[in-house]
Amino acid sequence: MINIQRFFLSLCCLGALAGTSGAGSLQILKERERKVKAIVSEVMPSVVAVVGLKQPATGSGVIVSEDGLILTAGHVTEAAGEELTIYFPDGRSVKGKSLGFNLSRDAGLAQITEEGKWPYVKMGDSEKAELGDWVVAMGHPGGFDLHRSPPIRLGRLVSLGEMGMLGTDCTLVGGDSGGPLFNLDGEVIGIHSSIGGSLAENRHVPSAVFRKGWDRLLAGERWGNLGMMATGIDPDRPMLGVQMSEEESRVVISGLLPNSPAMRSGLREGDIILEVDNMKSEQMSEVVDYVSSRKPGDKVELLVLRGGDERKFSVELARWEDLAGEMGRAERIPPEPEPAGDHPQLGVILDAEVAGAGAKIHEVMEGTPASVAGVLAGDVVTAINGDEVDSAPAMARLFRTYGPGEKLDITIKRGDEQKILKIQLDGR
Repeated sequence: MINIQRFFLSLCCLGALAGTSGAGSLQILKERERKVKAIVSEVMPSVVAVVGLKQPATGSGVIVSEDGLILTAGHVTEAAGEELTIYFPDGRSVKGKSLGFNLSRDAGLAQITEEGKWPYVKMGDSEKAELGDWVVAMGHPGGFDLHRSPPIRLGRLVSLGEMGMLGTDCTLVGGDSGGPLFNLDGEVIGIHSSIGGSLAENRHVPSAVFRKGWDRLLAGERWGNLGMMATGIDPDRPMLGVQMSEEESRVVISGLLPNSPAMRSGLREGDIILEVDNMKSEQMSEVVDYVSSRKPGDKVELLVLRGGDERKFSVELARWEDLAGEMGRAERIPPEPEPAGDHPQLGVILDAEVAGAGAKIHEVMEGTPASVAGVLAGDVVTAINGDEVDSAPAMARLFRTYGPGEKLDITIKRGDEQKILKIQLDGR
């Protein structure tokens, strides 16, 4: 087994040094092989397999404390479940449990639950890593195999911080997920997360991600969304925390994320964004591009139109990862009271979170013009007096142009059927 491993390591080194010439190349190869062998000998006992006790999921991990804390990938602990079996390279197995995970970063923490003092390695500082640094990848490709120790892959860092990940040219396969990436000081600077477009393009969770979320992971907190990486979203991307739509060359806030900077600043659903830091905004892409050019923690000033008034709001940008746990659950913000005076009452509540053409009716108040005309919850308004309605905010603005007593022809879609309902507004 050791001879096979040594042969594989030598092949990796020779491949990595391809193109190097001169009398010193052989000496460089020997020195690097000596250093890697020393690292491997020291860290090997800490590289474990993480297997679900009740669920058929397996991955890799590395022990980073004497009491048995294990760094692994978030998707490994999520798939493996609460109860784990931890396998050591020598074939021993012990019981363990999943702790917290951050799926937006694919960082997971597990714990050996049996008493003992366990072999462990030191966590390094991924933020000190540089492009071109030599690294050693280990893990259990294809799953734990009692007849071999974790294979060794030697490579280099090819990207830093892209999508919040480290990138290497180490070849990884299924089962390696959660395994450690070491620098040449024998410190863990990353955890294998996913295989890239080719076997030579791989992503690793930086050790800095574990450090920043350590208390939450240790407490068993679970947050984030793996889909973030799958869709190519950088977890460090700065965000306002709003959902937007485009209507007649105007950018409209159609929803706000819970606890987002936008919500805390006082922005509301239906506000029209006129300017961002004194730059006119007529398209969503202009707002998105500008915000993306800033950093989390920066403050931007938004000039918005609310009703007939222009207002300014200062918003501190947040990281996408910090908002990810609440994605898709936009919170309704109650509208501000309308000015006193006669104002037409239709008697419906619109569902502003539903995407697609038209404005969906969430609720119809009894005894109101809408109720009398036969409007039902679930109806989708597509036009008023021939003017097209493409969203709830658009309908609300259009409706405010009518006065008490006016008659409306409202086109609705009810299932596969389209109807025109006649409504006469009252005033209060």
